[in-house]
Parts: sequence; structure tokens; C-alpha cells
Amino acid sequence: MKKSSWFYLFAAILLIAAPLAKSVLDICRYELMLPDFTAYCAVSRALLEGHNPFPDHYELLFETISSWGSTVPIIYPGQMLFFALPGFLWGSWLKIAYFALNMAVLFFLTGLTLVKACGYRWRDLLTPGRKQFLYALCCFCFLSSGCVRDGMGAGQIPLILSLCVYGLFWGPNSRVLRMFLFAFVAVAKYSLLPVFAPILFFKGYWKLCIASFCLFLLLSASPVFCGNNLIDVYTGYFDAVARTVQPGGINHYGSYPEMCHLAFFKIAFLNHALTAAAVCLVLWLFWRERRTKKISDTLLLLAFSLTMLISYHRRWDFTLVFPLFFIRLFDFARKKQWRLGAITLLFPLFLVIPSRVSVLIVPSWIGGVIPQAGSVLYLYDNVWETPYTHIFPIMPFFSMALALWSLYLYLHVKEPYLFRIPESSALFRKSDSSSPANDPLKENAI
Repeated sequence: MKKSSWFYLFAAILLIAAPLAKSVLDICRYELMLPDFTAYCAVSRALLEGHNPFPDHYELLFETISSWGSTVPIIYPGQMLFFALPGFLWGSWLKIAYFALNMAVLFFLTGLTLVKACGYRWRDLLTPGRKQFLYALCCFCFLSSGCVRDGMGAGQIPLILSLCVYGLFWGPNSRVLRMFLFAFVAVAKYSLLPVFAPILFFKGYWKLCIASFCLFLLLSASPVFCGNNLIDVYTGYFDAVARTVQPGGINHYGSYPEMCHLAFFKIAFLNHALTAAAVCLVLWLFWRERRTKKISDTLLLLAFSLTMLISYHRRWDFTLVFPLFFIRLFDFARKKQWRLGAITLLFPLFLVIPSRVSVLIVPSWIGGVIPQAGSVLYLYDNVWETPYTHIFPIMPFFSMALALWSLYLYLHVKEPYLFRIPESSALFRKSDSSSPANDPLKENAI
């Protein structure tokens, strides 16, 4: 093996081992709390046993949330079939399995992105050299990002949902599997779909959308087969969700500084105006894309960026766009468009910043102490038990900046990478499906 290959191999191992070791160390020091994963399993088990897990009173709601007991009541009931078995098998080993599964998904999703969209081969990931080093660098950025680490620490499943979303395009050529992937995304995180799902529908993937929606309805109604009253269950669920977004709730901007959607102004008119502008942009996007089957990486980046603005999301949901960042940065490097690449790189670099370091908190605190800032914005106090107070809501401004930059890329990038769902190509005109541009694996290797 050449000396350069040994260097690349050592650098690749170091890039992957360092954040992985940090994660394991955190587990040993702080244990795996995983409150949201605990909630998935506990609520699903209660529903399968025929018990309504949603409390009826405001005080009980926040008592169970604050203690992270076994009945955290803000989990969509349609997830029951996916998390009930882990609920019955609950134990410390299951938390370790959750961590290991997320690590496997992260490494596989990164490799899948480079293989499907960037011209790599699977053996490139195992062969010491420059390509293996770049793969390790992508894994390092992905695993080190605050959004991934926060999501895993909370017990969320954004990595698994991301794999399901990209599995629609890159997964096995099975309509049934794609239907289940889409339905699982819907019941696990329906707030991801307000822009993505209509785009697929308008582009001719209506069979997939309708079949997945029917399965979503069936999964949503599944608690009734265990003896639950669906009206009581969903009334309690939506009431619980509504209460958490009220002032004092854990999903209100005054309680958590990293939410991304447009609801952070205390002046309601500003929130409504910004949301209306975002919705108009979404409708324009639907109209513009209605006559073409092409699904570019810039279109998906814009769609998911707008989704973060118009529906409830936290920082960890940006995990979904990391593969799109990789695709776009590799494309700019191939085309030597360094200025566009440098600007695009700023967004994943911002997400790589850990949540609890001063490089992120101090600027937010400085913005929060500006006179009258608290009369315009919801400012969070005593973030993560630090001495800083009145934290400026920087994430929604990041979301808006990413949406505007995504719009620029969507309008100006020529020859972007094209996604497609193979088994649905027959829905389009024969002349379109036979076009070489319809095969992203051949025409869009980066």
C-alpha cells in the first residue's frame, strides 16, 4: 500500500472514530435518557393494551412531560404498531440498540448518497484513498452536527426518517416497500410532508401517494382494533399538542430556543405575514413543477426548507437535508463553482456547531439583550442551565436564510442531480421516460 493510502486510511479512521468515541463517552457519563424514544414505546404499548395514554388535565400533562415518565402524551397514535414491541421489551439494552441502529443508518445513508448521487462505488468506501477520506469527512460532519446529536440525545428518529425518504428514490425496486416507507414517514413525522407529498402527487406519483395515504389512515385507526375509542384518543392527543405550544409549554418559543418555524414573533401580524409569504411561495412551487416529472436536488432542498418554516420543527429535523448538502457540494466541486460551494457550505457548518457551545449561545444572548427585543420576539430564558438569559431565536432566521438560498439555487443551478422513483416512470409520457436525463445514475454522477 502506498504511503498516501496509509495517510488517507489513518485520517479516515480518525475522522470516524473521534465523534463516535465522543458519543460513547457521553453515553457512559450521562447515560441514555432518550425521553422521546421512551415516549414512543410507552404510548404505543399503552394503546396496544387498550389504554388511553393521553391525560385529560393540563396539570397532569406537564407533570408527565417534565418527569419523562411512561405516559408522555404527545406521540401520534398511528405509530403504535411500530413501537409497541419495543415497549414490551423495554430495557437498557434497547437504548443501546437504538444508538447502534442510528449509527448504522448514518454511515449507510452517507455512503448511499455518495454511491447513488456522486459517482462513488461501494468498494471506494472500503479502499484507502481520497474517496474513502471524503466519505469519512462527510460522516464526521454528519455525526458531529448539533442537529444529529440533539436528535439522538432526545430519542428522536430523524436519521431513520431520512433513510425512509431517500429510500423512496434509492431503495429496492418495490412498490409495496415504497408505500410502507412513505406511510411510516407520515405517521412518524407528518410535519415533514406538507410540501414534499404534494410535489410527488403533482408530478404523477399519485398511485404511490394515494396508496401510502390509505395505509396512513389504516395505521392511524389501528388503536381501535385494540379496544381504544378513537375519538377519545385523538381528542386527547390534539389537546395535548395544542397545550404544549401555548406559553409555558415545552413546544413554545418561550420555552425552547431551537424551533425553526415561523411563530417566533410576539406580534401576531408578523407571524401571519411571513407564513402567508411562505405559503404563497409553496403554491408557486407547485404550479411551476406541475408539468415536469423531474425532481432535482435543488427542488427537494427548497421543499424541505420551506417545510421547516410552515410546520412545526426543531433543529434536529435538519438532519433530513444533509444528504442534499453533500450532493450539492460535490456538484459544485466537480464544476469548480467555488463561490456557490462556499456559500452553501456555510449552512451545514452552522448545523455542525454543537448546541451548547458559546460560539452559538453567546451571539444569541447578545441579540437577546438588545433593548425591546423581548417585546418583539419570544426569548428563551436560562438555556441549558447556562448563565446566559434572553436567548435570541436564531434558528428560524437560519431557516429563512436557507429557504432563500435554496430558492436561488433552485432557479440558477443548471444540470442538477435528478431523483426519480423507477416503478412510477410509466405514468409519464413515453418520450419523457426514454430520455437519457431520466436516469440520474448515468447522467448526474458528481
